[in-house]
Amino acid sequence: MATKDTTGKKFMRETDARILIDRQLREAGWDIEDKNQVSTEETSQIGRADYILKDSRARAVAVIEAKRFSVDPVSAKQQALAYAELINAGFIFLSNGEEIYFWDYKYRPEQKVTTFYSQRDLEKIQTLRLERKPLSIIPIPEKYFKGGEWRMPRPYQKEAMHIMDKALAGGKRKMLLVMATGTGKTDTIALYLKRLFDAGIVSRALFLVDRIPLGVQTKEVFDEILNDYSSALLYGGRPKDESEIVISTLQTLYSQLSSLTSGYFDIVISDEAHRAIFGIYNAVLSHFDAIRIGLTATPSGYVDRNTYKLFDCWDETEQKGKPTFVYSIRNGVKEGYLAGYDIVQIDTKISLEGVSFEGEDYNPEDLERKINISARNEQVAQAYFSEEEKRDPKKSRKAIVYAVTKRHAAQLAYYFNQAKPEYNGRFAEIITSDTEDPRGAIRRFKLEELPMIAVSVGMMDTGIDAPMVENLIMVRPTQSPILYQQMRGRGSRLSQKINKKSFRIYDFAGVTKYFNDESYNPYSEIARAKAGIPWGTETKDFEAENLEVPAGFIQVAETAPENIDVVIKRAYIEIGAEGEKIDSDDYQVAWEKQIQELAKAESLLQKVKEGQELSSDESEVLAEKLNSPIYYFNEANLREAYQYPPGTLNEFIKTALGIQNLPTETQLYEERINELFEAWLVDKNFTVEQSKILRLIKAQYIARRQAIDATIFEEPIFRQLGGLNRILQMFGEDTLKLTLKELNQSVFINSSSENSAEAGPHN
Repeated sequence: MATKDTTGKKFMRETDARILIDRQLREAGWDIEDKNQVSTEETSQIGRADYILKDSRARAVAVIEAKRFSVDPVSAKQQALAYAELINAGFIFLSNGEEIYFWDYKYRPEQKVTTFYSQRDLEKIQTLRLERKPLSIIPIPEKYFKGGEWRMPRPYQKEAMHIMDKALAGGKRKMLLVMATGTGKTDTIALYLKRLFDAGIVSRALFLVDRIPLGVQTKEVFDEILNDYSSALLYGGRPKDESEIVISTLQTLYSQLSSLTSGYFDIVISDEAHRAIFGIYNAVLSHFDAIRIGLTATPSGYVDRNTYKLFDCWDETEQKGKPTFVYSIRNGVKEGYLAGYDIVQIDTKISLEGVSFEGEDYNPEDLERKINISARNEQVAQAYFSEEEKRDPKKSRKAIVYAVTKRHAAQLAYYFNQAKPEYNGRFAEIITSDTEDPRGAIRRFKLEELPMIAVSVGMMDTGIDAPMVENLIMVRPTQSPILYQQMRGRGSRLSQKINKKSFRIYDFAGVTKYFNDESYNPYSEIARAKAGIPWGTETKDFEAENLEVPAGFIQVAETAPENIDVVIKRAYIEIGAEGEKIDSDDYQVAWEKQIQELAKAESLLQKVKEGQELSSDESEVLAEKLNSPIYYFNEANLREAYQYPPGTLNEFIKTALGIQNLPTETQLYEERINELFEAWLVDKNFTVEQSKILRLIKAQYIARRQAIDATIFEEPIFRQLGGLNRILQMFGEDTLKLTLKELNQSVFINSSSENSAEAGPHN
């Protein structure tokens, strides 16, 4: 239900604004013809109410003060307040048809929102008011049950909760927690959510994840720690009203925004809060007038300015981010809550220098993306097992291999299995979005003896909780510090079951060298062999600043390039366990043909064809049916084939059935700009006149597609409004400069790229 762009429309009368308000009320679920729900033009001794919204017992619950488009709706605050107090209505909406403000006047200032609240939203807030208790009387539990055992909250987890208590008590509704991977972010937020539920501060929560497997993992944690509150993982369709906690990916939740009001959720928690996809992240968070908590394992120095601003943690004076709470990997290792790590760098001439083939030079970062060298991949497996033999010839350790492409993963898994023939091809397993039952594969890897090695592309670099992992094998180059942090974090969890206190990183791609990362491990057998650095001595680390001296190397034999397979430079995607290449256009044709054939007999597809929305459970069933050989039709592959990252399975189905068309590149671009702009604007306090100018600036940017500066005010549309002099009067010179700079950085520039850990599909 995103705010519509009405640039160019001039609503000179209040009645024109009411046309929009009537429509917006219907979209929020109000029957404006039913006087038991909505009454208009009611008068009293102190004036007239434009709209009165009523609860399910026909009692006044909110007043709407409507103004014409050119009037700032906030100017009517006192008039609306007097009437609301007279009729004992607890809430006020102020609107001119384009902008809506919600005022919970007994508890907090007015807040710009995207939609009107539903009747159920307002009744929910009233109920919470009756049940609310101070957080100070809700204890942090001394222990909680998870994973078949009782655990105690750690001191830093308690500290994080106390800090959030103080922030909420002080009226702060946006917070950012920076906690290293393995320190229990999900446990911490689950324990805190329980306290918020128990205190009557929230009754419905949204938890945003990056991928469905992470949502499954989160739900398992919530089902244990928050077993008194129902949780649901959203696969598609509107969330069930009975679920108190909704877990969803950004794309799925974004596809449902038009059916959700700004008051639907009381709290929105976003895991890995540094990530965003074409402004979807901002659009989703800004849509809900809710407590906003971001979680990230990224060191605070690498969290971008926009993320800090989104969670109100940016200090303009010092020009730096100040997270609500920070707990670093170094603290975790020192205090015995995280495993230390050793780095073993294994380099080949090919890895270090690249390769020349058929007159074309390929850089190291091109390996496996543009050119495949099977000899190198065989050598990776051989070198890994050689080092592990030296370490302990009788022991095999769980390991995650980070591959570049699906084909690369398949080749690496083949060579790892060839090196261990006694396991009959089960020693290493590929885990990507095309794996049959990827959730089951991850579960087997985490809990069962085999597979011992998981070879993955994008699915196991973030969020996967696997304490049994003792080795990380990096064959995927990256220059993203955020992604490297995530990859490294997969090994940091301790395990009493195997007495794990440390892990190793086997780096075949020069990643640790690029970041000047050094081993940091009090239990290191490697460190014992090195002279003169006692445990506890602080060493520099890429989290703080770059080192001048790189870590040491273990060199292995060099190999000449052979068996080189150059990828044809055309639009293709990789599907299946072996990473088969298929032309994107052919994939789209196959998808549309398959859906049209299945729609003749498949009841769920017939339901979509008839214009009905699938439930979340139905979407899950259909997704499992479609993600099967030969074509592996799943969201990840379809997004890549159609080059539409925000797409959901339901959208691609509707496209195949001819019910809707995906946006063109131009439409997607404009949509992206509008999403980012509205998400940015909703957190600002510009006047109506200023907002009108800003929307005109946005329209000019869409037409120009280049950064905006003061010369834009020479355009005829701005000269008609008085030109630069009039704009300066409205904003002030300093504010105008800062606003244009922020628009360029936060809205216009970000719209052309994915602000994520690293570009590329998540498989």
